[in-house]
Formats: sequence, C-alpha cells, structure tokens
Amino acid sequence: MPHAPWRKLPASVSAAIALAQRFTVLVALLPVMVVLATALEAAQLHAAALAGKVEVWEQIGGKVVKLTDQRNAVIFVAGFREAPDAGRQSLLIQKNKSFSRRVLVVTQRETVEFPNHDPIFHNVWSKSRARSFDLGLFKHPDTKPVQFPKLGIVTVFCNIHAQMIATILVLPNNRFAVTGAKGEYRIEGIPAGRYPVYAWVEGAKPVKQMVAFTAGKRVDLSFRLKLRPIPI
Repeated sequence: MPHAPWRKLPASVSAAIALAQRFTVLVALLPVMVVLATALEAAQLHAAALAGKVEVWEQIGGKVVKLTDQRNAVIFVAGFREAPDAGRQSLLIQKNKSFSRRVLVVTQRETVEFPNHDPIFHNVWSKSRARSFDLGLFKHPDTKPVQFPKLGIVTVFCNIHAQMIATILVLPNNRFAVTGAKGEYRIEGIPAGRYPVYAWVEGAKPVKQMVAFTAGKRVDLSFRLKLRPIPI
C-alpha cells in the first residue's frame, strides 16, 4: 500500500507545537537565568551606594548666594578603574544650534556619537589636552563618533555657531552621577573600600572627600561648591 501523502497540520496544531518548543527552550534556560539573577543579587549585596545633595553658590556683589538651579554638578568616585558600561549609549546631539547637554560624563575609552539633528551644517571640534578632534562639516542625518582614551575635561565647540559649548568629563569608572535642578544625586554599585569622592561643576574648584564604603550600606554625603568669579 502506498504511503499516504504528507498533509499540512492545521494552523491551531502548528501554533501549539511552536508554543511548546518555545516553552521547552525557556525551561532549558531557567537554570542559567537563576544563576545570573543570583550573581546580580550577590553583586548588589557586596556593593555600596552613595546619595546626597550638591549646593552651588556664587558671589554676587558682596554676598554669596545659592543658585536656584543646581543641575549639571558631577559627583564621582575615583580610585579604581572600570570598562565603559556596555549598555550605555552616549550622545551629544546638535539641535536648534545647541548641544543637547551642557555636561556629558563618560568612562575612559568610551565612544561618544555626535548626531546632527539640524538641517544645517555644524563643525564640532575641541583642542582640549585630554582629547583633540575636528569632525568637519556635516548635517542631518549624519553622525560622527569620537573615542575618549584619556582622563580629563574636554570642552567642545562648534566652529560655525559660537554659542554652542559643551563639556565632556572623562572618568576612570562608571560610578558617577549628574545632578538635576534640585541638586540631588545617587550612585549605586560602588565596591567596598575607601575611595576619594569628588564634586565638580563648571566654573568651581572641585571638592574632595575620602569615604569608606561598606558592602550593602549607603553613605549620605552632601557637597557645597562655590563658583569662582570671572575676572573682568
């Protein structure tokens, strides 16, 4: 007797088989997921946190007054190195003849993309000692990458639009935070140990404090920064 010709399975049966196969793969991955979750939980238990506020003050006339907007101060932990966060995409966008951020913080050897969202040309450049570059003329939708291999402060300009200024702070690890308008910050994942912690804002002398971090504990730390007067 000849074999019966192969018949296509009903759609409902095919869908059930596909679902079962996906479920089988998921079950097979469960041990790996449990191991990863356990490792993440263990890392969090052995890491410390840092939180607090930054106040930025300025001398106006004969008085020293606190700024109403405390954004763009940077708090960072030094004393150890880390590779750049693989899940982070660092961008300094050019739009409406301005940069999307006044301050961008990256880790040493991280690459920053400079996309142009304007229909006009920009020419982004820097002559800073930590990183000198000139991206030349380009406009939307082009973007150009720059890697930052050295620690330090990189001041970025546009050769066409003088009002476009941004600062890139290149740090040795990922344990940093940038304040919002209220000056609040929080840093997670700090390894146990004693490290210097810095507070920095453009135009002020950095402030340093030595801090002992204990696994699983949070340190509360506040800073006061004073802007240096501009000589006229």
